[in-house]
Amino acid sequence: MNLNDYLRPTKNKEISFDVFNEDNTISTETLISEGLSKIDFRKDLNNQQFDVVNEIKGPQLIIAGAGSGKTRTIVYCVAKLLSENVKPSEIMLVTFTNKAATEMIKRVEILIGIKPKGIWAGTFHSIANRFLRQYAESLGFKPNYIIIDEADANILMKITYNATEVQTDNNSFPTPKTARKILSYSINCNKTISETIKWKYSQYDDSKIISKLKEIYKVYKNKKAKDNLIDFDDMLVFWNRLLDERFMAQRIASTFNFILVDEYQDTNYLQDEIIRKLSKYTEKGNILVVGDDAQSIYGFRGANFQNIMEFSKRFENCRIYKLTQNYRSVPEILNLANDSIKHNKSQFRKEMVKTRKKGVKPVHIISENDEQQAIIIANKIIDLQKDGYNFSDIAVLYRAGFHSLRIELELQNQNIPYIVHSGVSFLERAHVKDLLAHLRIIQNPEDEISWSRIFSQFQGVGKKIASKMFDILSNTTDPLNSIISDSLFKRKLQNLKIAKGVQEEVLLFLKGFLTSVKVDKSKEVIMKLINQLTKHLKLQYSNWQDRVEDLKQIAIYSQNYDTIQNFLDALALNKSTIETKTVGLSNNGNQSPVTLSTIHRAKGLEWKVVFIPMLSENLFPSNKVKMNTSDYEEERRVFYVGITRAKEKLYLLSPQKIKNFKGVKDLNLSQFVKELNPKVYSRLSYQKDSSLFDEISSRNLSQEKIKKNQNKYLPLFTTADSLLKD
Repeated sequence: MNLNDYLRPTKNKEISFDVFNEDNTISTETLISEGLSKIDFRKDLNNQQFDVVNEIKGPQLIIAGAGSGKTRTIVYCVAKLLSENVKPSEIMLVTFTNKAATEMIKRVEILIGIKPKGIWAGTFHSIANRFLRQYAESLGFKPNYIIIDEADANILMKITYNATEVQTDNNSFPTPKTARKILSYSINCNKTISETIKWKYSQYDDSKIISKLKEIYKVYKNKKAKDNLIDFDDMLVFWNRLLDERFMAQRIASTFNFILVDEYQDTNYLQDEIIRKLSKYTEKGNILVVGDDAQSIYGFRGANFQNIMEFSKRFENCRIYKLTQNYRSVPEILNLANDSIKHNKSQFRKEMVKTRKKGVKPVHIISENDEQQAIIIANKIIDLQKDGYNFSDIAVLYRAGFHSLRIELELQNQNIPYIVHSGVSFLERAHVKDLLAHLRIIQNPEDEISWSRIFSQFQGVGKKIASKMFDILSNTTDPLNSIISDSLFKRKLQNLKIAKGVQEEVLLFLKGFLTSVKVDKSKEVIMKLINQLTKHLKLQYSNWQDRVEDLKQIAIYSQNYDTIQNFLDALALNKSTIETKTVGLSNNGNQSPVTLSTIHRAKGLEWKVVFIPMLSENLFPSNKVKMNTSDYEEERRVFYVGITRAKEKLYLLSPQKIKNFKGVKDLNLSQFVKELNPKVYSRLSYQKDSSLFDEISSRNLSQEKIKKNQNKYLPLFTTADSLLKD
């Protein structure tokens, strides 16, 4: 998209609007030299870090490997600049979270003994806001503009839909929330609306839809302008626009003598543009960016891997430094990490160097299936606890959300507390709860909560309308049959303020679902339901495939039960503690929980022990990426990030079979494990080494049960009656 088309014409009038903030003022009375004089940079830093800190000038690219003291290096860079009489207000430190910026400034304060007031530290958006307050009128809006967050932006987009008379009951058209995401991707990644849709939302790749969206975006932009509102995308767009004009760019850039940017591998097109324009007019081009190409894993969010790869080519006389001394992981884990990432062609070649004493080799465990894999993980966690590890020292990191279901349930079964990092546990996910709501009304047609979830999935149906729809059903003697065969529900539905298209869609959907309940077995009911729900997921989410995979896991595991009622009963009995992000703590005193997380959410974190499950063909790497492509190399970087979260012990697990709708599917070993040098890990197979399986499983299963279940899957859930039988 042309960013200039997104903005209003610049007015000639310009004002400077300064926002006073005591923490950001420059105090000439602040004496920091005393604290700085006590710092021994040579002693405090290793040779690689010292080389970076000792000469901060011109363009510099710092490739900071995992666990190499990246934050420490940035903190000492700031301290070094201050020691050379650079004013705090002449330093801009850009991070990806305000929390990271606050932490860095706090560490600088601890290092020098005094808070360095005046440093421009924060995210791209927070720094952009300070400039926009100063130069708002030159961009065509007032300095007292209101910043709207994502939720408010979605509401404004919904208002825009109403203004442009978009029929929200038409499920072939993006929802307001989806439309705003399309616009955001387009702006931040420098793509046209059409290109963005082809990339992220191919289900809307239609010329009429694209044309209508462009009309909507124009109205959306005008509404923000009229009401003096800007969203988060605007903040970067307007800052970038300011830098397009030479006089303004020089004026803004003259504020800084040094620009430092963290996590450069995660920048998108627009952020990279801003930094390049700033550095162009910064005195002596003093710009230092830090990142690790091997940890660039957010391409799906719009991060541009080429920003860090091409940085040295875009800046003349750019010096490249590499931080390769790893302070996190034992040598054996580093050996495996180095051996894995070397297979990527596009990268800055480096080998992480050990600093810690010898540990133990990572272990690759081949399990018979994913159920056995979950048991192995849970039992090993208990072993680790007996060896002195806390639960909080341990993490299970997986490639995709649906990989966690079996593991979560086994941890519950063994009363091991866990927390789902920055997310929700499997059975709390909205789309999973939607599916279960459909199953619950089969058993209890008077379940208003479930009916409300079902009705609310249709565009144009809010809480009030959903409540009225339920009232209609609750006043019939047989709610389910009234939908299938009785015209009363249809007639009363027409009296509600619902678009005719929505009414027809509701009836068609529910009739199809409820009819299948009468004639099909439980397995077929759930499979048909998933097919119906897929349509809604596909239209609402860019990651709809992942959500469908979640639902398939529920369907597969429900096959352990003869009826839907038995399945729901088992779920209810086993998920009593799932309603919070932290599971099982109430039964485990003050123990901190095991962490469960996708690898993407775990970046930047570390644990003493890490398990990486599902290292099998089409699971990790994902079946969505083709081999020997840039996306495939990003998948390998995801694996690398998972490996380098581990400090002391690493377990890689590969199930040989998983259940699917057709029964059992055989799996080949993940390419990421196949390509590893066998010398960098130990391998254990639970099929070939039955004594090992006996040893690990004896805590929960008798030897007789082990033999009995070697060719039979363990049940997913444990019900009260089965416990009594045992």
